[in-house]
Amino acid sequence: MARLRHLIVVVPGIGGSILKTAKGATRWDKHRRRFVAAATRPHRLGLSTHPDLVPVGLMPDITLIGPFIVPGYDGLVRKLSNRFSDIRVDVARPGNEPDTRADVLLFPYDFRYSVRHAAERLDGEIKARLGGELPAARRRRVIVVAHSMGGLVARYWLGPLGGAADCAALVTLGTPHRGAPKALDVLVNGLAVGPKRLSGLTEVLRQWPSAYELLPRYPTVEQPGGALALAPHELAAQTPAAFPPGFAARAKEARGVHEDIETAWNALYGQRDCPEVTAVFGRGHGTLQRSSLSDAGIAVTKHAAPWLPNGDWHGDGTVPAISAIPIEQEDKRARRAVPDRHMALGSSSAVLDIMTEYAGDSLAAVRGDQPERPWLGLDLDDVVPAGRPTPVGVTLHGTSADERTGIRVRARARGEGGLVGDPQWLACKRTAEGHWQAELSPMPAGTYAVDVAATHVPTVHRLTTGDVLGVIGSEATSKNEEIRG
Repeated sequence: MARLRHLIVVVPGIGGSILKTAKGATRWDKHRRRFVAAATRPHRLGLSTHPDLVPVGLMPDITLIGPFIVPGYDGLVRKLSNRFSDIRVDVARPGNEPDTRADVLLFPYDFRYSVRHAAERLDGEIKARLGGELPAARRRRVIVVAHSMGGLVARYWLGPLGGAADCAALVTLGTPHRGAPKALDVLVNGLAVGPKRLSGLTEVLRQWPSAYELLPRYPTVEQPGGALALAPHELAAQTPAAFPPGFAARAKEARGVHEDIETAWNALYGQRDCPEVTAVFGRGHGTLQRSSLSDAGIAVTKHAAPWLPNGDWHGDGTVPAISAIPIEQEDKRARRAVPDRHMALGSSSAVLDIMTEYAGDSLAAVRGDQPERPWLGLDLDDVVPAGRPTPVGVTLHGTSADERTGIRVRARARGEGGLVGDPQWLACKRTAEGHWQAELSPMPAGTYAVDVAATHVPTVHRLTTGDVLGVIGSEATSKNEEIRG
C-alpha cells in the first residue's frame, strides 16, 4: 500500500465535534442519553450558560441526536487506514501534547462560535506539529479535508490567517462557501421536526455566531412586487416582526467573516502559495434553495430560484450545489460532483481518490459539474416525527426516463430491528418524467436507513441511493418547551 506524503487534517462540520465541560462532563457526543438531554435541556449547549466547552474528539459515524442528524467521521478514517499503510492518527485536544509524527490529524472545535475562532485554534495546532521542521520541509506539508462548515474554518486559516504556504491542497466536502437557505429557515422560522417548531432549541441556535455564518451570502430572498432579490444581511430595513431580535446586525457581522475570506482568497488565488482546491459537492437532491419575504415573515422552499444560475443542480439535501463551489473558483476541473447527500459527504470515497493522487502519480481523474454515471436524487427530510408517514421523492439524473424505459423505483426503511413497515420493498409511484414518490409507513422513534433502488435504468440497469433518517418522539421535546404547530 502507498504511504501518505502529507499531514492530512480532518475538519468536521457543525455538530461534528464532541464537547465537554472543563470538568469533563459531556455536553455533546454520541450517547443517546446525552442526545435526549441536548434536546430536552437545550441550555446545555447555550453560549450564555456554558461558554467554555472543550472539544475533545470527532463524532463517530452518522447519528441521531434529538432533532439533529449529525455526521460522523469514523468511516473516513477507516477508509484512509485501509487505503494507506501505517496510518498514525492524532486528535487535536486542547492541552494535549501534539504528535509530530502523525499522518492524520483530527481537529475538533467548538462549533458554536465563529469560524474565525476555530481557525485561530487550527492555526496553533498545525504550527505545533510543523514548528520543528525546516522551512523547506514544512512548505506545502498539509492537506486539509473539510466537511460542511469545516471548509469555512479551513478557508479562514488559509486566507486571512496566512496558513496557505504550509498547505498543498484543500478538499471541501459539501461546504456552504456561499451559505445555505436552510440556515435562514432555522434562524427565522425555528428548528422544525415535521409540523412542530422547537422554540427552546431555536433560541440556543440563535446564540451561535456560526449559525449566522451559514446564512446565504447571495440574493436568495424574493421580495413582494417583483423587486430585486436580497441576501439575508440586506434585510435590515424590511425585516418583519417575525424575525428574531438583532437578526440584521448579526447577519451583517457574519457577512463580514465571508468578506474577509473572499478578500484574502482573491489576493491568494493563482499565486505561488495558493493551495489546490477541490470542491466536492452533491447534486440532484431536494434542497432548500429559495425564500419569499412577506409581512408575516419568510417562507423557504425547495423550488429553484429563477434569478440564480443552475437551478436544476439542486444540491446535497442541505447545501445547494451552486453554494458548494468557492466564489473565486472558475476552473471546472477543480470541482467534483458526486451522488452523495450532505451527511454522507463527510466520508465520501472521492476523498480517497484525491488523496491517492497526492500520495503518488496523478490519476488524472475526471472532475466536473456532473457525476460521470446516472444517479438518483433523493428528497427526504433529515428528521421526522414518530407516528406519521414519511414522504420520499426520487429523481433520476443523467439519463432518459420516459415511460418507454420501464424503470421501476422502490424504497424501504431499515432500523436496528430490521425492516419496518411493509416487510417488502415499497413501489414508488411515477409522478412525472424522471420523478417518483412514495410514503414510508409510520415508524417509532429511532434511527433508520432509507434505501432507494431503481431497476431497468438505461446504460446501468440498476441504481441505488439512501440516507439516514431520524424519527423522534415526545421524549425529544421538553414538557416546558413551547411547541408551535
